Amino acid sequence: MKLIHLTDPHLVPPGRALYGLDPAQRLAAAIAHIQARHTDAEACIITGDLAHRGDPQAYELLRELLAPLPMPVLTLIGNHDDRERFCCAFDEVPRDAGGFVQWVHATSAGRLILLDTVKPTAHASNPPAGYFDSGRARWLHDRLDEAGQEPVFLCMHHPPFGVGVRAFDDINLLAPDAQAFAEVVTGRKNIRHLFFGHIHRPIFGSWRGIPYSTLPATAHQSMLDFVASDDCFTHEPPAYGVVMIDADQITVHLENYLDHSPVYHPDGRCLRY
Repeated sequence: MKLIHLTDPHLVPPGRALYGLDPAQRLAAAIAHIQARHTDAEACIITGDLAHRGDPQAYELLRELLAPLPMPVLTLIGNHDDRERFCCAFDEVPRDAGGFVQWVHATSAGRLILLDTVKPTAHASNPPAGYFDSGRARWLHDRLDEAGQEPVFLCMHHPPFGVGVRAFDDINLLAPDAQAFAEVVTGRKNIRHLFFGHIHRPIFGSWRGIPYSTLPATAHQSMLDFVASDDCFTHEPPAYGVVMIDADQITVHLENYLDHSPVYHPDGRCLRY
């Protein structure tokens, strides 16, 4: 199975810029690239921070930009999103009994469990740390029990652990919520991968035996700084993930879709200037 992973588009109302960039233009380029190369993907996941300030116009723009994609697009929310405004614009997206934007999506490779790690109240909490209260922990526990031995892939905005970047480790999923999440997933042999966003950097590893990956945003990136307490933003290239899943292996390719550098054949011919 092929899966597309996008993250952190941070859309703003049309005509506005964010940190010197046009987030809509960058997302539109990603979508055009996916249309040209990956229409055989079974689904596309976007792991949150869909809008930078939760503006209704940004969600309208997001719906317009995503419309050409032929596969199901699974949109999670992040700390920059406004849950109610998002749900007004995307009223087809499922919510659980508590009103959180989380559900299960069946695929040919197993179940995608899509999680809401956002504070129950409005967006733009300060700091914008992740939240995963006891109700959401019970919901995840029940969904994992329902899966039995079927392969499961977890998708969320905030990682439930630190990544060594101080500016983000202070605003990821924090104690006690991180411990509650860990207690639910630890020991589950059928969780094959964890996809998340939030960090705006390519990071790959494993946590409690679960492989994980996150990617550059389609919008601005976060500077790699292991000391600074403030997150500074850069114009490093965006990317999206092309995930290849089979019974024995998961491979995550990083697609640098704005790379227009020359392409050379082995015989020395330049195929693209």
